[in-house]
Amino acid sequence: MGTDMHCIIEALNKKTGKWDCFGVSTANRYYRMFSRIADVRNSESEETYIEPIDGPRGWPADVSDPAESWSKYYDLPFSQTWLNRAELEALNRWECEDNEKGNLWEFLGFGHLSYFFSLEGSWAKAAFVKYSDLRVLFFFDN
Repeated sequence: MGTDMHCIIEALNKKTGKWDCFGVSTANRYYRMFSRIADVRNSESEETYIEPIDGPRGWPADVSDPAESWSKYYDLPFSQTWLNRAELEALNRWECEDNEKGNLWEFLGFGHLSYFFSLEGSWAKAAFVKYSDLRVLFFFDN
């Protein structure tokens, strides 16, 4: 038995001012990334410890309805957290510089959206020009 990380991508709708859910996924089991995102399954050893972006900080109060429903589907999710666009950009740079896993969107299970969301520079492309921001919500379960 291991730990799974579930991801929900949301974009801020300029017109409504609300977060829209673009999809949910379960990421590949890659504990090094879990450690970097939220200090989950991190090493106790000083030599292999990975500095997390942040510890679990819960979810923002304004999550989309589908995101709220998805997290309630799981009985005991733990370590709920989220990353904003700047943190996702930093995570992507770390991922590309530090290992062989490749595309962050592929890892998170959103490879089909990688065409629309570029993590560097202007992130909104094609139909997504109506959105002003991006975030990914995470939660973990055993």
